[in-house]
Amino acid sequence: MTASRVTVFRNVRNVVGESPLWDSARQCLWWVDIGGLALHRAELEGDRIESWSVPAPPAAMALDQAGNIILAVGHDLARFAPEAAAWSVIATNPAPLPATRFNDGVTDSAGRFWLGTLHDARDPVGTLYCYDGHAMHARETGLRTQNGCAVSPDGTTFYLADSHPDIRAIWAYDLDAATGALANRRLFHRVERGRPDGAAVDADGCYWFAAVDGGCVTQLDPTGAVMRSIDLPVSRPTKPAFGGPDLTTLFVTSMTTGTDPAREPLAGAVLMIDTPAKGLEPWRFGPAPP
Repeated sequence: MTASRVTVFRNVRNVVGESPLWDSARQCLWWVDIGGLALHRAELEGDRIESWSVPAPPAAMALDQAGNIILAVGHDLARFAPEAAAWSVIATNPAPLPATRFNDGVTDSAGRFWLGTLHDARDPVGTLYCYDGHAMHARETGLRTQNGCAVSPDGTTFYLADSHPDIRAIWAYDLDAATGALANRRLFHRVERGRPDGAAVDADGCYWFAAVDGGCVTQLDPTGAVMRSIDLPVSRPTKPAFGGPDLTTLFVTSMTTGTDPAREPLAGAVLMIDTPAKGLEPWRFGPAPP
């Protein structure tokens, strides 16, 4: 098997870098720093980074049909228009609990935005919500460290992970693309190296996840079997996302939290991996234009 080349996209010290998102229209990568309360954007060439402050921890992110950023911020879901640098809240957690916030998420083939909550102390009170543009519907409860949201290329399988050290599981569900209902939860993969954090799905339906504390990105086939693990120069990667002009570059965010800078000088950086796989254009939030 050909080795995958890992390079540095931006050598930054993100406190908790997360939610990389490729923007093909602008040919740039978006990501957030949860601990740094910031939204970042960078093009492939050069070393420039544009940044915007956010008022609460940012997390799950998507593009809408107009190219605006949809971003989970604390208990809210906000829309950010980059050209005007204008923010507006479009939804709020209907049942917020103390010491919780939104975390990982993904958009499905119908334009719904899925996002979950986690508790600062990782108590089992996390909820997975589905926002259809009108209301947030609870789809799963009892999560400790919600993560790993992804949807299969045909839009009919939903993936969800729990990163808690006692769980380290990735589940698959049947997803009704018409209604957004989930059914038939089953164990997709139990992670042994590190813990499952954010994830992405490629055009062949393989699931790629960042193994936080495992120092790698792992590719699973559609049955949940390990195909490859790619070692990284950071121990705490957080989430992969396919991007680049041909969607064959895997961008991976990472964190400095819980690391020793003397041993991991690249902790917090955004990395790039040349892969043999091809990604998919992220589905956009909201109904498609007529």
